[in-house]
Amino acid sequence: MRPVGTGQPATREEARQSIRCIAILSATASELRPVQRSLGIAGKPREGENYCAGSYKGVTVITAITDAGLAAAERATEALFARFGDTIDHVFVVGRAGAYDLRLKIGEVVIPEAVVDQRDGIARTPVNLSARAPSGVIYSSDKHGFDDEYIDDLNNNSVSVVDMESGAIATVCHRYGCPLTVVRAVSDQVDLLAESRDVYQLAGLSDYGSALRFALQRPRRIAYLVTTLLGVKKAISASSRELLRNIESLLQQACSTEKPVKVDVRGNARTEASLLARTGES
Repeated sequence: MRPVGTGQPATREEARQSIRCIAILSATASELRPVQRSLGIAGKPREGENYCAGSYKGVTVITAITDAGLAAAERATEALFARFGDTIDHVFVVGRAGAYDLRLKIGEVVIPEAVVDQRDGIARTPVNLSARAPSGVIYSSDKHGFDDEYIDDLNNNSVSVVDMESGAIATVCHRYGCPLTVVRAVSDQVDLLAESRDVYQLAGLSDYGSALRFALQRPRRIAYLVTTLLGVKKAISASSRELLRNIESLLQQACSTEKPVKVDVRGNARTEASLLARTGES
């Protein structure tokens, strides 16, 4: 088992005083789309770019898809900092996760006390901007199945949910001294008895083509598939709404004293109520 060290929250003093630019990362387009739509950010990057940019309430908003996995998430986050440098004042991670703590319900939002990248075993502390109290640990790995060593890791680290990106993104943000907030919602409960390949396939079930192939290959698991897809939809909606609240909280706390970075796509300012309405919350 890899020991879990104590990470410190990544904070830049200037980020506390002024918010010029935020970045929002997610593993898939489906997890990011509701947020982009609510903030008025273009859904597709321009040719030759792997990010989208816009403006919300005078703050530059950059969105990017990392793809699944620790290495992919680390590369995408590194690329973002290579492109924008210290103009990024805060990074958000949004999307779904699998519940290892079976007390968590489908669609329940998780604001973690810590996120762990399995590769170094360090517990890094995100910034909590939510009205919710932070709770539990997000454990990020590339594991598709559950061997005894991995289960021991999860148990010994008091893991609440698992994903494949948050820990890697936290590692990069910590390296650059950039504050990070992670907002996840439960899409499914981890099935320790599921075949490794089935668990692996879940990473693509938000894509209807992958879902159809899954069903054709495993007709006996169609009910499981339908339940999972409904859970994915519920988790994406819940995490998006909570993220928008977190963004509003950050902007309210900040004292904007600098001009925003110029970007190609600009959005109009909207109230929190209108943002939540765009994601379906009454």
